[in-house]
Amino acid sequence: MPAYINEIFNSIQGEGPYVGVRQVFVRFEGCQLHCGYCDTPQTRNVSGSCRIEKTPGSGDFYTVKTPLDRDEVAGLIRQLWSPSTRHVSLTGGEPLLHSDFIRTLEIEYPVYLETNAGFPEKARELKDMVAIASCDIKLPEHDSTDQYAELLKNELETISIFNETSSTFVKVIILPETTKQSLSPAIDGVASIDRNIPFVLQPVTSSTRVSSLKLAELMDFAGEKLKDVRAIPQTHKMMNLL
Repeated sequence: MPAYINEIFNSIQGEGPYVGVRQVFVRFEGCQLHCGYCDTPQTRNVSGSCRIEKTPGSGDFYTVKTPLDRDEVAGLIRQLWSPSTRHVSLTGGEPLLHSDFIRTLEIEYPVYLETNAGFPEKARELKDMVAIASCDIKLPEHDSTDQYAELLKNELETISIFNETSSTFVKVIILPETTKQSLSPAIDGVASIDRNIPFVLQPVTSSTRVSSLKLAELMDFAGEKLKDVRAIPQTHKMMNLL
């Protein structure tokens, strides 16, 4: 079963507690959400082409037609692996939409899954092959969906599933308008699963900055119920990386 992939490249992880780790990124196309802050809107729809980096970290690409089959993708991952690379990051778009393809992907490297966590049934299919699960929780102000309560329920179920078998952390994008009230259901939900799950507040990358005071207040608010709360910006944007 082939998959529609937007790009495959080697770069440095710029988000969450694995900031600074070298990874091969496989960016899938297709997403069920429409977040207002999305920094990869080109992946929402199928483009019919995929950018492939020529050599690890070069930023020099060539383009191939899609979809790609599992052997092609596995081969490209191996070509882009390097001595300091540690994981294969499956990102998007939303990689869980491609769970059938991912299950057939035969690679010898640890899998780092970056997901909006909206598909718990697909998470169950992949939980035994994911080493690290980066699970988003969306907030009402993200304008991700018209069915927010259902999305939050699915996100928490997905987090619970991956937390059983993978090194799992939660990432929440913080906007200038984010409040304790809008963040509270995410905090309570994660605390009900496992208070030790790392909970990362990621200030949105935009011309309108989230104040340090707001971040500090939200961190303390989350810290009342969770044991590992961190604020980490998109560092790859600072370094002008993919």
